Amino acid sequence: MNEKNKDVRVRFAPSPTGYLHIGSARTAFFNWLYAAKTGGKFILRIEDTDIARHQEETINLILKSLKWLGLNWDEGPEVSGKYGPYRQSLRVEIYKKYAHKLIEDNKAYRCFCSPDLLKEERKDKADKKNKTVEEKSFKYDRKCLKLSQKNIKDNLDSGKPYAIRFLVPENKTINYKDTVYGDITVNTASIEDFIIIRSNGLPTYNYSVAIDDALMKITHIIRGEDHLSNTPKQILIYNAFNFNVPDFTHLPMILGQDGQKLSKRHGSISIEKYIEEGFVREAILNYLALLGWSYDEKTTIFSTSELIKKFELSSINKKPARFDYNKLLWINGYYIRNMDNSHLKQLLEKQMRNYLASKNIKDLENGVKQLDKKIEKIIPLVKERIKTLKESINLISPFFIKISYSDELATYFKNKKINTIDILNRVYKAISEVSDKFYVKDIEKNLRLISERLNLSFRKVAEVIRIAIWNSTISPPLFETIEILGKELTLKRIKEYIRIIS
Repeated sequence: MNEKNKDVRVRFAPSPTGYLHIGSARTAFFNWLYAAKTGGKFILRIEDTDIARHQEETINLILKSLKWLGLNWDEGPEVSGKYGPYRQSLRVEIYKKYAHKLIEDNKAYRCFCSPDLLKEERKDKADKKNKTVEEKSFKYDRKCLKLSQKNIKDNLDSGKPYAIRFLVPENKTINYKDTVYGDITVNTASIEDFIIIRSNGLPTYNYSVAIDDALMKITHIIRGEDHLSNTPKQILIYNAFNFNVPDFTHLPMILGQDGQKLSKRHGSISIEKYIEEGFVREAILNYLALLGWSYDEKTTIFSTSELIKKFELSSINKKPARFDYNKLLWINGYYIRNMDNSHLKQLLEKQMRNYLASKNIKDLENGVKQLDKKIEKIIPLVKERIKTLKESINLISPFFIKISYSDELATYFKNKKINTIDILNRVYKAISEVSDKFYVKDIEKNLRLISERLNLSFRKVAEVIRIAIWNSTISPPLFETIEILGKELTLKRIKEYIRIIS
């Protein structure tokens, strides 16, 4: 299909079994990108018929994560559309209707075999010794296909539970082309008559997804390569109803840097967690695009608008993508450094308020009302130093929260050949003499005079001041830090540290 065709319809269909993770977020983003690229529609569908793994509360978490990423859908939950409902649990009667149509057309049949019986038969075959892998593999023997109409009626009249199996055509070749993996051929001899409706009345994945994609007019299916093996069964369903077969694009696996399956130890966490850790959406989207797609061999940074222009399904790689948490951190730092200060101020203020709330801190030395004003001044001091918004907390919170001196820093100067109290008394006096306008240049001038008068390197003087006002040997630029703390709070901290070490 031509990429400029306005009828392009793609979908993201998560199962509510947990949070939105990197792999699923990439799938959603690639679908959204392709819809944006072609002027098509991005549909969100919730596949919630897996009772054993279903977690209702995760649906809202998935929606929230997609919204935060800016991946707004054209049809789906909270938006509606003419092909709904967009939750599979609300479409069960649709699946049953089409399944019974298949039975009427002799393309499916009722299977009264109990799950326990089938499980035992599968186990018996797998346990046989001196057999090839093919000989050990279980394939349903179609015993229920051979039932007479009377047998079927008697079973139904007695209320015997049954599943519905799709009748797979014998020795038929299924050919399809995948954008990434090329031409794929599968013979139906390797496919058993698979169940489409379970005995509990709920559909199986391969059946429901094919019915939904067809009825929702999905033109392009973009999903993980773990679904490659499912595609032939779904094509059989399309063909059974003479539905149009969509174009397929299967995305490469995402592995950790060590080549193993991606997990938390590689830094792969939910989108919700990335938000908590202080990642910005632009960085997440930029990095998601690099997991399996590339424009050229050197370009790393892409705005979302650039991605929409440059994105091509044909540029997706077959080779597994490697998730590199450090690269994601670098990209996040890049976006923070290049962010407009007014926008960064909003994000940092929100980060700080969330931190205060989480720690139940209400009394600030600089006052809550000072947050907005102070953070604006703090930004130039921290912008180049942080890779995540969360990292800013260690650099921002001491401007507002009462500091507690560690035992190590309370005794830091004990064995050093330096008269700490004398230096601090001089610093206290020098700060007191700065005008109430409290400009950086005046603060610097007065403090450097101490170094000159004591014939002591300013580095040593600065270390004393930093520990006294910041509870650390490292701080943001010293003179700017003192200006933002303000005269009153700076003097208060110096006085407190003198008291502790006296």
